[in-house]
Amino acid sequence: MRTNPEYYEFYGELIKSNIFLKRLVMILVGVNLLLAFIAYLGFSRPVETFLVKEGFAYATTPYGETRSVHEVRQFAQTFAKNLLEFNRENFNERIKLALQMCSTELEVLMYNTIKTSEIPKIVQNTPGTVKFNVEEIRVTQGDPFNAHVSGLQVFPGQQPIPLRFTLTINVVNRTDANPFGLRIINYTQEKT
Repeated sequence: MRTNPEYYEFYGELIKSNIFLKRLVMILVGVNLLLAFIAYLGFSRPVETFLVKEGFAYATTPYGETRSVHEVRQFAQTFAKNLLEFNRENFNERIKLALQMCSTELEVLMYNTIKTSEIPKIVQNTPGTVKFNVEEIRVTQGDPFNAHVSGLQVFPGQQPIPLRFTLTINVVNRTDANPFGLRIINYTQEKT
């Protein structure tokens, strides 16, 4: 018996491994081409991406003239939370967000009212976070919409204060700064 294999015995194994490597290279090239095509499709399509918080009702059409009752209800709830939930650290930011949801005239009027009132002193003297629990939001369709909001404002260590207010809401174009496409044109708080 020979201990040294002949050339043709190795050659058969070389052919098998060569075929395997050629097939492997072809498969990997195909996978790379497929991934490149998918990446091209993903990055070249003109798509506008909206990130939506859970429970929010943003629409995906930028210039629609109509708004649903759900959008107006969510807008009213967001305004109420921004205006009436705060603590010492975030009061200015929350009020700014709430006022940006108003028309220019109402924004200036509410800003001057807050600035000249006792509200900033109350905020600085209040420990903890003031909460607003929305009990009901009733939206009346029309042009403009009316939203009647009622709830309880809870100061830490005090009895809840019942609040009711009515918002008159106008439809405007959607923008990045105003994804709802709504503006508050009148704010009326009822005495309770």
